[in-house]
Amino acid sequence: LAMTTLELPDSLSPVLDAVAAVSEPYDGVYLVGGSVRDILLGEPNFDVDIVVEGDAIALAKQLAKKLDGRTRAHRTFGTAVVLYGDDGRVDVVTARSESYHAPAVLPTVEPGTIDEDLHRRDFTINAMAVSLKGDAVGDLVDPFGGRTDLQAGRIRILHDRSFIDDPTRIFRAIRYEDRYGF
Repeated sequence: LAMTTLELPDSLSPVLDAVAAVSEPYDGVYLVGGSVRDILLGEPNFDVDIVVEGDAIALAKQLAKKLDGRTRAHRTFGTAVVLYGDDGRVDVVTARSESYHAPAVLPTVEPGTIDEDLHRRDFTINAMAVSLKGDAVGDLVDPFGGRTDLQAGRIRILHDRSFIDDPTRIFRAIRYEDRYGF
């Protein structure tokens, strides 16, 4: 299987340099979801979403120090937001698996791997990651063919229960259809 390496935008350099400086103790650190989708689409403005195989709140605190920012942690879900500069924002989450015990309820969350994290996402175009660590920096992780779906202008769910687990995904699909002409 050939590995694709993405060229990450220069606008992300300050954040990516800070991530590189603090990522050593973690198994994996990845740019994920909409961030990757927007880079592949050439969109100039995108959110910075990072998944950590490990303690996202601890990484976020270290990242905030490097960026002279501050964090807001959400321990229940193992997530944090790093706020820095005038309007800089980085969302940091612990890689996780989710299970839904009933339709449209909040999931039960457990720490997991990047693979498990990508499996819990809504659509193939949002289930991609780019490594931000070590020799693998820039390597694209795309287990569902999201890049191919982007090129084809196709929105595809990951599993049959997707809209049952989270009905708001229907609205997101419509939004992507409208925004990107899919």
